[in-house]
Amino acid sequence: MKRTLIILIYTLLYLLPSQAQSHKWFKKVKGAQVAVMVYNQNGEMKETQGVFSKDQGTVLTEYDALKQATRAIVVDANGKEYPVKEVLGANAMYNVAKLQIELVKGKITYLSPSSVPAQENNTVYILPNVKAGKNASCTQQTITKVETFKDTYNYYTISDPANERLKNSAVLNENGEMIGLLQLAAKEGNNAYVIDGRFISDLKIKPIDAGNNDLKAIYIKKSLPDTEEDALTYLYLLDKKDSTYMASLEDFIIKYPTNASGRMLKAERLIEQGKYAEADKIYEEALNTNGINKDEVLFSKARAIYSLNLNKAYSKYNDWGMEKALEETRNAFNNNPLPIYTQQEANCLFAMKRYDEAREKFISLTKTNLRNADIFLSAAQCQIIQNKEDGVLELLDSALACYSKPYPIAAANIILIRADALAKAGKNKDAVLGLNDYERLAGDNLNANFYYGREQLEVKCRMYPQALSDIEKTINLAPKEALYYAEAAALNYRLGQIDDAIEYAKRAIVIDEQFADAYRIIGVCYNQKGNKAEARKYLQKAIDLGDTLASGIIDKMK
Repeated sequence: MKRTLIILIYTLLYLLPSQAQSHKWFKKVKGAQVAVMVYNQNGEMKETQGVFSKDQGTVLTEYDALKQATRAIVVDANGKEYPVKEVLGANAMYNVAKLQIELVKGKITYLSPSSVPAQENNTVYILPNVKAGKNASCTQQTITKVETFKDTYNYYTISDPANERLKNSAVLNENGEMIGLLQLAAKEGNNAYVIDGRFISDLKIKPIDAGNNDLKAIYIKKSLPDTEEDALTYLYLLDKKDSTYMASLEDFIIKYPTNASGRMLKAERLIEQGKYAEADKIYEEALNTNGINKDEVLFSKARAIYSLNLNKAYSKYNDWGMEKALEETRNAFNNNPLPIYTQQEANCLFAMKRYDEAREKFISLTKTNLRNADIFLSAAQCQIIQNKEDGVLELLDSALACYSKPYPIAAANIILIRADALAKAGKNKDAVLGLNDYERLAGDNLNANFYYGREQLEVKCRMYPQALSDIEKTINLAPKEALYYAEAAALNYRLGQIDDAIEYAKRAIVIDEQFADAYRIIGVCYNQKGNKAEARKYLQKAIDLGDTLASGIIDKMK
């Protein structure tokens, strides 16, 4: 009953004439109030209010109604409709948004935010709802409290609550200037608020807003940042899967037609979607656009085709093979001889298995500003893949020399490949030292193969304590692999630890009863201990399983 009475009182207050009707500015400004019709992907509609704040068609409104919106329409007091073109800014915390409409013929009544903030005890006037009748008047209120936020803007508390119909209405001062939009209290019956119109008007898209969750929750296209550099940064940061990504690219292309990046990004996105013919058309448009850097376009196309051909699932489009990637890379270089184009040429040659040509290109890059560890490594891999050892260690040493000690994690792969090359060159101790460096970088992310491989090298170097430690680590990481127990048995036998050797070999047999090597090792161990009967039993089992060495050992025992 009490709530009904309150609503009745406010309704009566809303309908009563107020002081504002006598102001000359009322009829002039009331047309600035608009309805905002918001639609989601299911076609469901929400309606709220807003206000035109510039003659170019800027609309200030609330944020909440725009969440999940795929489109919106602004309707003025005369029923004229204006599709929303883009979002100019939004802030969920303060529940405000700024929109840009598509302009049509005719003038717009608008209210720019007052540059003079309101003060406590000032009288303010709330414009009536856009759908209110012709005789509807302003609601008069008094500011009871002024709070500052973000150092510059004000948040006002007014003297009374307000009804739902007035939400997002423009609030004006005595001169008919807008101080802000009306916001209802979170709790019904509490006094209403006014959010500073200057704050909403100052909203704009910045490069970092590409990841802004407030904006991402609105599926209407966002405006680009003000400058070309900021707009491009925004596009690079924007999620390619964002529903507005392609539309933002189109805006950039229209606004900056000679900046190759817009068309390149669009073509690359089309390629990711499998729309190769459309992408090819975009590249051609870019190459035929006066003032554009053609080498950048050619390089983008070359990289895209190169990446496609590295994908086994790629079904060749037109002439887009690796040869085409190489051709376009060379065209880019001919337009502008940059080292990065030479690097892409080397990558293409490597992918085409033209390793000697690729190696020469990579080595030529070591004399440019692209000289780095990866360039030396790539040159070395051209040799390694052909089993050509000449110059491999020198290239790998140069690659490692690009880093200072202690080596960073980025050097780990080079260290590992270099250790393998050292081992193949018979430099086993140096190889072990390299693997030690790799272990320090890899930490706990090592598998049994690593420790088994190092153990094999340590045995060759007679580094037996280290080898024993590594074979134990190997077994701990792969406890069901019989080979590792047999290796531990052989190593312990070599060191004269016969009982340990027998124990490891028997554990290998538990895992694999057909493991002939393990039976032979046990037989040899028992022979060493002088137990000929046990030795013959295990050696014979090895012979039965096809071991050719065991028969010779039995013959020597006789």
